[in-house]
Amino acid sequence: MNRPVFTAVYPHAMRPSKYDGAHFLCYLNGQPAEYRADEESDPVQGVQYTGELEDGGTLIECDEWNRDKLINGIIRLHYLQTEEDAIKTHRLQVLSQAVGIGELSEDKILEYAEEWNTFEAIRQDAINTVNSWMH
Repeated sequence: MNRPVFTAVYPHAMRPSKYDGAHFLCYLNGQPAEYRADEESDPVQGVQYTGELEDGGTLIECDEWNRDKLINGIIRLHYLQTEEDAIKTHRLQVLSQAVGIGELSEDKILEYAEEWNTFEAIRQDAINTVNSWMH
């Protein structure tokens, strides 16, 4: 899912906020960066965010401040529910193959393993991000 990308730097970590009844405004992909309030000010350590909005934020589908819904909203930025379901089905096929049920080619096993590893990395990043907001 290709979206435009914008970058913004803030003097501190940004927290998610309710945007409307179906979305939260979240700041993702935070990286340390130099922040200047204006041209004449001394730089301070800040945080740079990249997102689909001009302020570096990203809207995620989420209707309430709920850990699981926030994680799901971040995952939906990368995968539609049907795509996630297909990845999980492929994982089950690989696991079934490992116990002697079903037949997959070695290429399919490798393809599905890579697909699963990518999904798991995105899921774990979403979990870590949301967990950082819960403190």
